[in-house]
This record gives sequence, C-alpha cells and structure tokens, in this order.
Amino acid sequence: MIIWGMSGKGHDASITVWDSGTLYHESYSRESRHNQDEIYGLLKYGDPELVIWYENPYTKALRQWYARQPNPIKRNNVTAYLKSLGINCKWTYVQHHEAHAAHYYDQDTFDEAVIVVIDSIGEWDCTSVWHAKDKKLVKVGQQRYPDSVGLFYSSMVKEAGMTPQKDEATFESLASVGMINDRLLSDMKHDLLIAHPWRPVFARSMHRGLGGLYEQYNQIEIASTAQHLFEEIIMNTVKYWTKDLKCKNVILSGGCAFNKGIRSRIKENGYRLWVPNNPGDGGSAKSCVLAYLRKKTSFDVPANQGGLNT
Repeated sequence: MIIWGMSGKGHDASITVWDSGTLYHESYSRESRHNQDEIYGLLKYGDPELVIWYENPYTKALRQWYARQPNPIKRNNVTAYLKSLGINCKWTYVQHHEAHAAHYYDQDTFDEAVIVVIDSIGEWDCTSVWHAKDKKLVKVGQQRYPDSVGLFYSSMVKEAGMTPQKDEATFESLASVGMINDRLLSDMKHDLLIAHPWRPVFARSMHRGLGGLYEQYNQIEIASTAQHLFEEIIMNTVKYWTKDLKCKNVILSGGCAFNKGIRSRIKENGYRLWVPNNPGDGGSAKSCVLAYLRKKTSFDVPANQGGLNT
C-alpha cells in the first residue's frame, strides 16, 4: 500500500512516501504549501492510496474558533487542500503531539524513555509527556492551550523587536551572551508564571504577544533572561517525569526541541538525551506515518488508557 505522510497547510509543508511500510522518499520545507511539481514527481512511486495528515484538523479548527482566529473551517479543510494538489485518495490523521512522540519508533538509542513534546500549539496540547517502553507509547501528562512554552518564547522574541517563527535561532544566539537581568527574571516569573509541580502554567495568554511589556530592557537582556527561564520551565517538567517514571532516558520533540540551550541543559543535568533530526512539524510528515503504522499493527496504547496525570 502506498502511503504519503504530509504536514503543512500554513507552514512546514513536507512529505514522505511509503510503500508497504518502507520509506522511499522524504522532503522537508518551511513553505506554507506543497510544491505542485514535486507532487507530480512523486507519482513515479505510484498513486497514493492513503494520506496520513500530521494532526487532527477538526479539533484544530475548534481550538482556532475558541481562540477567535479567522476562518478556522476553511483553514483546516484538508480534503479541499489535497484536491487542489491533485490528490484524490482517502486520508486520515493522527494527533499532532502523537506524531511528535512517534519519532520514538525511528530510533534505537532507547527502548524505554520519557518523551517530552513541547511546541507552540498542537490541536489543544502545548506540552505533552509520554512513557515509551517496549515499542508502546502512553501519554501520561498534558498541558493545553493557552499555556504554552512555545508561545512564551515567541512572545519574548517579539518583545526583543524580532519576528516570531523566524528569528528564534538569532534570539537564542543573543541569549548565549548570558546577560541575565535578575530584575527582569523576577518580573517575568511574577507577571507570567503560576507555580506547578511540573506543568508550564502561565498567568496570561501570550498567543498575541505581550504588547511591549518589557520594552525598557535591551535585546540581549530579554534574550538571555527568557532563555534562562525557558530552560528552567522545561527542566521542571523533565525532572518531575523522569523521577516519577524512574527513567533517565529523555526524548525531546516538538518545535522547542530545536533549541540548543535546552538540549545542553538536559544533558548537563545527567540525563541521556535523543532528539529527532527534525523535531518540528516538518518532521511529523514522517513520524505521523510511524504513528499510524504502529496503530495498524496494534503496538500502541491509546492515550485515554494511559492514566493521564491531570
């Protein structure tokens, strides 16, 4: 059976081609739409019989409606989008964070691991934690929109006068100067954070930024201080769940896993770490198929049987 895994329709339009469970093609981009010429070129492998979409468009539309984002139904019409590319086969989906977590099936470093998925927003999940063992994935915890570490980081990028979803790497580079402002750090914690044993919980939504709340500080101060707090927040989650699950193997996935600082911080704290080559939404064009194939072969455990820690 020829399966295409796809992500995109907004950003990171990427695609993989599989036949009978074997990967034959993978290509990744940051573009909003798939390239029509590439789609035609992939027909050399045969017409797709099934497309696996990297997230649940119906749940995502509901969340976008809740967040008062424009045209949520139209923006998530996968059938119309695929037809516009000349793809007329059946399609299905996996959950956004499930796709990120399913990179577990693409590595042989760990049999057992704590998987921490952190990005801006999935459908509703912004942070999720999974216990991986014996080729099974169990979701054990989640934090939903609008409490988002990714949106916190993007808001700090914007506070520094830079462009979110574009300048994060430059922002992190500025942070490497290490000019942490103690007053700013105290203000950020007071203004934005609500204490919790492991959840990233915020006192306000940062989906549309912070409106210049910290404009009195310079770029390097904002970047250095925000990076420090970003790492502190994620380490709080990592420490809690590795202790709870009695496992020091960590897989970090989702857009926040591109951040080099948190990767170093996790390893410096004595944990063994594996990160996918492409842990963001583009990489989910591959891992969504891995998640689907595991479902088809009954290796997974449904999330609602995982004893969610709420």
